[in-house]
Amino acid sequence: MPSILKEPRKTIAVNLDETLSQTLDAMLTWHNRYHAPCTADLATMARYWQDDECSSKIRYFYQSDEFDTIQPVNDFALEALKMLKKRGFHLVIITSRQQFIAEETKRFVDKHYPGIFESIYFCNLGLTNEEQRNYVSKRKSTICQEIGVDVLIDHQLENCKDCANIGVDVLLYDPTGHQQQKKQGLDGIKRVKTWREIIHHHFPKPNSPLRHLVYSYSQSPPMEMDNDGDNSDDDNDNDNDDYQMDQDGNEIILLSEDDGDGVGDGVGSWL
Repeated sequence: MPSILKEPRKTIAVNLDETLSQTLDAMLTWHNRYHAPCTADLATMARYWQDDECSSKIRYFYQSDEFDTIQPVNDFALEALKMLKKRGFHLVIITSRQQFIAEETKRFVDKHYPGIFESIYFCNLGLTNEEQRNYVSKRKSTICQEIGVDVLIDHQLENCKDCANIGVDVLLYDPTGHQQQKKQGLDGIKRVKTWREIIHHHFPKPNSPLRHLVYSYSQSPPMEMDNDGDNSDDDNDNDNDDYQMDQDGNEIILLSEDDGDGVGDGVGSWL
């Protein structure tokens, strides 16, 4: 007996900082207000979670107005995620942040991406000795294995490499091209510049099993008449494959399975 169970939903994990939020801009604004001016690019973002000096500063940043007013990326992210959610993907966040700011993190996600994500996982990078008594650090690849991630969208190349090595399909979100010069070790990694590119090129709209919902009689060819002025088809020929009788004895037209419009014929490999 064939199974009627649906295939398991594919899980897409999304990084938070610099993939969904403009965290670095807010961090630099805060830093330059209270400390010596500095500049940074996305390639140095990982050090903010692991370097001892930055790890200390970031605890103060968490308590600042700038942290509370971090803005989402202005790049079609919400719209793209809504499309993926509607198609039945299981969407989660895996962030390098620490779990003690889980409430603030959830507040940001609920405000800017309401109803999109089902879970938020914290890697707890850059924990102090005191914090390690209460929290455990994990690599993103470890969490991906534990929860069965199929696709990761992240802006950090090292995270992407790590997850690609365990068989996860990876999209390196690189809107500014900072990772462009890093050509080595990109097996299994696809570089993308925008969320529009993510949705249109890597998750194209699948074909629908029901495409012809209306039959237009104006598009039908005229019926040929026989010598008696009757339809050339036999009146009793109601077992034609294209027709069927309803319970009231009326002919109904069976819907075609052929799309015919040629749109969206190719389904993405990750669907």
